[in-house]
Amino acid sequence: MEISSVELVSSLIRTLQSGSLYALMALGLTLTLAILRIPNIAHAEYVTIGAYVSFTLINYGGLQLWQVIVPSFLTGGAIAIVSYYTVFKPLKKRGASMFILMVASFALALIFRYIIYTIAGIGNWGLGVKPKIVTNAMFRLYGVYITDILLMALPTSVIAMTALYLFIMRTRTGKQMRAVAEDQDLAVASGINPEKIAVITLMISGGLASVAGSFWVIFTHAHPDVGLEALLRMIAASALGGFYSYPGTVAGAIIVSFSENTIMDVLNRGFGLSLALKPLMPMAIIILVLITRPAGLSGIVLRRKRTLQAEGE
Repeated sequence: MEISSVELVSSLIRTLQSGSLYALMALGLTLTLAILRIPNIAHAEYVTIGAYVSFTLINYGGLQLWQVIVPSFLTGGAIAIVSYYTVFKPLKKRGASMFILMVASFALALIFRYIIYTIAGIGNWGLGVKPKIVTNAMFRLYGVYITDILLMALPTSVIAMTALYLFIMRTRTGKQMRAVAEDQDLAVASGINPEKIAVITLMISGGLASVAGSFWVIFTHAHPDVGLEALLRMIAASALGGFYSYPGTVAGAIIVSFSENTIMDVLNRGFGLSLALKPLMPMAIIILVLITRPAGLSGIVLRRKRTLQAEGE
């Protein structure tokens, strides 16, 4: 049975919805790795923290969804900074390798997760519950209802990603961040303060992940494993971007979401493939990219540029 036009449009809308949030989650992972050289598995927990900030402020603080964006950003960013100064910086001072840093981040993720489990489990306060948000259909697009939540989540994600790109590419601080990412020793020798760059990077990465969690919880539910469930999507998106590319990560997030939604819907309707296999798509992407194109999309673009330059010469 072929997929109908309405089902196709619905899957494409879900692709945009999920892809934009995956991008917000994965960008912080990429920034932390590219600038600070920290493969931070605990980054997924910032998504969970954002989900609970949103859930708590909406259900118990009486706030609207748009009102929790700033508190969520500040909370996620602050916790990312605290994590750096209590765990990652002391390890880096001792010359810890990236592997050791990744293991430490995994341990930190478990600590965060079980703290959240403990708090959320008190009277089943925050286990498998949803924020008290009423979703309203605003209009229909090719037979598919477009909700007010989608109209808030998608523009917020696009604006945040655009602002971050302009910040990195156009501002003095952004240029310093790029300099540290390219060669930290040379950047320090040029007078750039690495601690300032670290704080800004962590504030942005943790904040964006937390904001993504604030929206993600509306489409799912508040649970301590929210970030863990999104972790493979983040890694897959970052891997597609080559782990160090900002535009590549955004493109990778859309590809991951497209494979999970549109491609899986086509395979399900056309070939009977179970939608329960959807979580396998990010893992398949990670393995495929690491085997065939370790440099990801950014490597393909870079190779193309070099080819064009060589032809020009």
